[in-house]
Amino acid sequence: MDSMNHRADVLTPEERTILAAIADRIFPRTETPGAVEIGAGQYIEVALAGDYAALAPLYRKGLRAVERSAKASFGRAFCLLSEAQKDKVLIDFETGAVPGFKPAAEFFATVRCHVLEGIFCEPQYGGNRDMIGWRLVNFPGQQFGYADAYIDKLVELDPVAVDSRKSQEK
Repeated sequence: MDSMNHRADVLTPEERTILAAIADRIFPRTETPGAVEIGAGQYIEVALAGDYAALAPLYRKGLRAVERSAKASFGRAFCLLSEAQKDKVLIDFETGAVPGFKPAAEFFATVRCHVLEGIFCEPQYGGNRDMIGWRLVNFPGQQFGYADAYIDKLVELDPVAVDSRKSQEK
C-alpha cells in the first residue's frame, strides 16, 4: 500500500481531531515539531486500515471515552480543554482510573506506542513526515552502508528512507 499518498479513512473527523489532541499531549510541539506535525495521526490511521485493523474498535471506544471523560470532568470537549486539563484526563486513562471504560490503561498505552511509532517509523508507513522524527534524534535512516570512518564515531549523514533509496536506484 502506498501510504505516503493515501489517507485511510478509518476514523471519523471528530475521532481524528480527538486523536490529534491526544498525540499533541503525548509528544507536543516545542521548539521542534510535535507528533501532529510529524504525521503520527496519519500513521495510526493507515495502520488501523491495515495491520492494526483489529485495534480499530478499541480506538473508537477509547476516543469516545476520552470525550465523555473530558465532558464529565470539565464540562467541555477534550479538544477545548487546557493542556493541564487534557493531561488530567489522559493521566486517568494511563492509570486506568476511568469509570465505565475498563480498558482505559490499555487504550492509552496502545495510543502512546502508536504515536511514537508514527514519529519514528519508516516514512513509507505514513508517519515521520520528511524524516523529522529521525532528524530529532540524529538517526541516519536506512543507509547503503557506512565507511570505516564512521565506526565508533557520531554518524553525521542526512537521513535516507527506503522510498528515497528506491528512487536513487532508478
